[in-house]
Amino acid sequence: MKRKVISVFLAGVMLLGFTTTVMADSLEDWREQAENLNEMISEQEARQDEIQEEKSTALDEIQSIEDSITKYEVEIANLEDEISSLETDISNKEEEIKQLEEDYKEKDEQLQEKLVFTQKYGQISYLDVLLGSDNFMDFISNAHIVSELTAADKQMMEEISESQKQIEKAKKELEAEKTELDTSKKSVEAKQKQLSVSKQAKEEKVAALDAEDKEVQDALDKYIYDLKEVDKKIESYNDKLEEEGIYTGNFSGTLGWPLSSSSNGYNNITSYFGGRESPVPGASTNHRGIDIGVSVGTPVYAAEDGYVLNVQYTSARGLFVLIRHASNLYTRYQHLDSASVSAGQYVSRGQQIARSGNSGIGSGPHLHFEVLTQPSYGWEVNPLNYTHW
Repeated sequence: MKRKVISVFLAGVMLLGFTTTVMADSLEDWREQAENLNEMISEQEARQDEIQEEKSTALDEIQSIEDSITKYEVEIANLEDEISSLETDISNKEEEIKQLEEDYKEKDEQLQEKLVFTQKYGQISYLDVLLGSDNFMDFISNAHIVSELTAADKQMMEEISESQKQIEKAKKELEAEKTELDTSKKSVEAKQKQLSVSKQAKEEKVAALDAEDKEVQDALDKYIYDLKEVDKKIESYNDKLEEEGIYTGNFSGTLGWPLSSSSNGYNNITSYFGGRESPVPGASTNHRGIDIGVSVGTPVYAAEDGYVLNVQYTSARGLFVLIRHASNLYTRYQHLDSASVSAGQYVSRGQQIARSGNSGIGSGPHLHFEVLTQPSYGWEVNPLNYTHW
C-alpha cells in the first residue's frame, strides 16, 4: 500500500510539472518548496531501498531456480540413461518376438505338413506296420518311427502353445516398458517447462525493477538538483539578512546540548548519524542527525544564539524548528509536540524553543537533532562533531 501511495504521489507531481525555479519569490515559498523536495527525496530513497530489497529477493530466487535446474539436469541425464537402456531392452524384445514368431511359423508349417500327410495316407496303426514289415526287425524299426511321430506331434503342439504364451508375455512387458518410458519423458518435459517459466518470470521482474530503479534515480537527481537551487536562493536571502544586520550573533565554536541534564534520558542516543537500518517503514536509512530518547513534553532548548528561519509540520519530520546561527550554521529540532517560538524570532543559547514529542515518522517519542551547514537536504553534518552532553 505504501508503494502505491508513493507512486501515485510522484505521478501527480510529474503530471503537474513540479519545478522549483518558478512561482517562488519569498523565503517562505522557498522553505515550503525545500520541505516538499525533502519529502519527495525521502520517499524516492525509501522506494530505492524497497527496489533493492525486491531485487535481492528476486535474484536469490533466480539463484535457487538455477540450482534446481542443475539438480534437474542431473536427473534428466539419469532419465536419459534409463531411456537409452529401455530402448535397448525394447530392441532386444522386438528381436525376441521376431524370433518367436519365426519359430511359431516354422513349427506351424511342420504341423500342417504332418496333418496333410495323415489326411492323405490315413492313420497308421501298429497292425499296418506289422503287415507291412518284411520281418520282425523291420517291424520294430517301423513301430519306433510311428511312436516317435506320435510323441513329436504332442511335443510340437506344446512348444507352439508355450511359444504363444512367451510372445504374449513379451508383448505385455514391452508395452509396460513403453508406458514407463513415455511417463519418464513427460515428467522431464514438465520439469523443464516449469523451471523455464519460473526463471523467465523472475528475470522479467528484475528487469522491471532495474527500469523502475533508473526512473527513481532520475527523479531523485532532479529533486536534489532543484533543492540545491532552492538552497542557493535561501542562502542568498540569509546572506542578505546578515548584510543588513538582521542577525549578527557570534558562534562560540561549540553548540550547546538541546536538552537539560535534569531531563530523564537527556543523553540517551538511540540512533546515531549516518547509515542505519530503517527503524520503521518510511524512515530513512541515511540518518541525518541523532535521535535522543526522551518522553513527550520534555523541554527543548536552542543550541546557540540565532534566528528562527522556520517552524513547520511535515508528514516525515513532524513539527520542527529550524534556526540559523552565525558562521553559516543551522540546527533543526524534529518530531516536536509543540513549539514556543515562531519564524522571524531571535533566540538565545539555552532558551526553550519547544517540547519534544512523537510527530511525523518515528519509532516512538524522541528528539531528532540536526546540525547543517545549509538549511536543507544534503548539508547535514554529525552533531557530535559540534556538541557534547
